[in-house]
Amino acid sequence: MNVIAVIPARGGSRRIPLKNIKDFHGKPIIAYSIEKAQQSGLFNRIVVSTDDDRIASVAARYGAEVWHRHPLCGADEIGTQAVMQECLEGLSYCTFSDFACCIYATSPLMDIQDLVAGYNALKRAGFDTFAMSVGYPPLQDAGQFYWGTAYAFREGLPLISENTILIPIEEERVCDINTMFDWTKALVMYEELQK
Repeated sequence: MNVIAVIPARGGSRRIPLKNIKDFHGKPIIAYSIEKAQQSGLFNRIVVSTDDDRIASVAARYGAEVWHRHPLCGADEIGTQAVMQECLEGLSYCTFSDFACCIYATSPLMDIQDLVAGYNALKRAGFDTFAMSVGYPPLQDAGQFYWGTAYAFREGLPLISENTILIPIEEERVCDINTMFDWTKALVMYEELQK
């Protein structure tokens, strides 16, 4: 059985230009996601899916494989599910019984134990299940990761359904980075966690 991490990182972020490789406490923010995936010991492969050569270069420098996504998968309206599906279908070794984890490129607050908890929860569940990180309270997307089987991703099953397993993340590690306000908040939160 294969276990793959896919880190979607398109180059066209408008609110924070080149957000995925912007410096965050001394290194590109995507490096934190790559390194946490490496340190977890869960994955046979760690792949960054991108449409941008600059992001691809940074990803390779930190030890990730690069999947050059189709240009249509870099558009604003294309969701993460479609990007995961395109990448997994392109990686021919990935079978329907394999596990995959979408790790967001802007997850410097992510904890390895939460990744492990998501993986263990998915292993106990069925093929049509996802396990996603959520902030608590309230239960909202924590913007860190979600696990699924290759079957669930490739079939395009809905991420949120009665089969979705919620992996609660501690409040001091939840900051979905979409705006410069979020970025500044995450910088402060990261500093606090390092104390």
